[in-house]
Amino acid sequence: MWLSDQEIRSGRSGVRLSRIALALVLLLPALAGCSGEETKESAPTAVASASDRCEELTVITTARALRDFDILKGNDTTDNNPITRWARDRLCVVQTNQWLVADQDHALEDRIRTALSNNEPLPDVLFLRSQDLPSILRDLIDADRIQEMGAVFEKYASERIKEAYALNPDVWKSVTLDGLRWGLPQISAANLADPILWIRQDWLDALDLEAPATLDELEKVMDAFTNRDPDGNGVDDTVGIAVAGQNTLNGWMGDVSFMFGAYGDQAHQWNRAPDGTLVYGSVQPSVKSALQRLAQWYEAGYLASDFGTHDEQDAAVLMTSGIAGMISGPGWMGGWPLGEADLEGAVFKPYPYPAGEDGRIGRIGTLPSYGSYLFRKDFDHFDKIFAYYDKVYGMLIEDPESDFSIGLAEGYDYIIVDGEPEYDFPGTTSTIGNFFLVAPGSAPSKAIKGGSLERRVYNGKIDSYYEKKMATTASRLFLEGKLAVEQQPDISHPEQFVGPQTPTMALKWRLLNKLEQTTFLQIVYGYAPLDEFDRFVREWHDNGGTQVTVEVNEWDRMSDDKKDDSL
Repeated sequence: MWLSDQEIRSGRSGVRLSRIALALVLLLPALAGCSGEETKESAPTAVASASDRCEELTVITTARALRDFDILKGNDTTDNNPITRWARDRLCVVQTNQWLVADQDHALEDRIRTALSNNEPLPDVLFLRSQDLPSILRDLIDADRIQEMGAVFEKYASERIKEAYALNPDVWKSVTLDGLRWGLPQISAANLADPILWIRQDWLDALDLEAPATLDELEKVMDAFTNRDPDGNGVDDTVGIAVAGQNTLNGWMGDVSFMFGAYGDQAHQWNRAPDGTLVYGSVQPSVKSALQRLAQWYEAGYLASDFGTHDEQDAAVLMTSGIAGMISGPGWMGGWPLGEADLEGAVFKPYPYPAGEDGRIGRIGTLPSYGSYLFRKDFDHFDKIFAYYDKVYGMLIEDPESDFSIGLAEGYDYIIVDGEPEYDFPGTTSTIGNFFLVAPGSAPSKAIKGGSLERRVYNGKIDSYYEKKMATTASRLFLEGKLAVEQQPDISHPEQFVGPQTPTMALKWRLLNKLEQTTFLQIVYGYAPLDEFDRFVREWHDNGGTQVTVEVNEWDRMSDDKKDDSL
């Protein structure tokens, strides 16, 4: 519940950020920012124990999906670790895990459904990821098992928390149904998942090529990477670009959103039309042209012959193993997986996307939220929840008075040497942050009054503990990737439907997705003619797509009405 969904899917976290981009400093202070002004800091001293300052302890239950990279040290446990001890000592909160499940497939969602079926009590706090929330939120509401949060937020949230959400009102859409807010969504940084183009710079240099500025130039580079032996081994064993096609062509690594963007509409998501309505991108005419170009690339050998069986990590392996010369993916890939590649002589470099024939550029964008907290009906300790939330938020905005200004937990992401924190030591890990009861996600970019933490550190400003931690744990390539995303701030087109499944979606969406994915791959592979796209569009509408569109737009109107009421 701490790292972003885009990042934790890799299954990798908790070691130095120079090795991977999924550690806490990426998602939280790395995506935060304040004025950037120098402040004098000293390492905080230990706080008084709960027995010294708490008249009463408040027990709050939760559920936890355990991951194999959630590292605990020594005698620490899921219920007794530096984070839970901090909550007890600072906030008089005892957080306990009512449920523990393995973080695989939809284990937590399945456990919730079992509780609903058996009329079991729910934990006080549940965290659901963005991919799980849409399918179960309506069921929890219909069962009257969770708390509506509109009035609760207004009563208990601190002013700086209210400001954060006021600057990012779209985050509420993920928990909005019938104009009511049924959870507390985390805030994601504006460009957390926005992809860029990663290229083998050493291959460009070896073939005397320049980075592509247009789609036509990109095609020439891919041709050279495929046919001119860029690795110099005398073997025909390279491809131009790594693409993940197993589940979607616009996944979290190995996407081709730049191709769809060059022609117009982003596929596999709901987009905002010029008239303000929501339309499904995959059935728009421009997608047909993008698929035609992609099929030409496949026929030319620029893509792996079996790309349709590759998920995101498979596509990344093509890059890190020296087979592919390019991949599209987020800026944090400079930490992991590219920063971890054990590939002699390989030089990876991030580049902005090339433009289409008319200068058009587009890509998928970051969701406003990658997960939300739901609260048991009749839960009555929101004063504690929002005090907790505000304490964690202080770290995200680089508050020098934060309890976490030097790090999360001594022995985990820092040690003290001669009275000062050190961040580079054997066994360093930031995944202890995954044991927070609640956490806001990321500092909202619109609240940042100065340059991003990455930019400050990249430019050599290393004064605060936040900056020192970033400078110590982040590789240069990671910072370059994050800054490359910022070069094209206006080309991102995030998913516009982030709410719970509509009634027809619940019945038809899996079938429609299967139809879409099968048709697209058949066209790109050359198994079906391009005009098969037109048949797909007709079938999509006839098999529920038209009604889904009606329902999606009804949800959109309701969520916008609620947003307007809150301003």
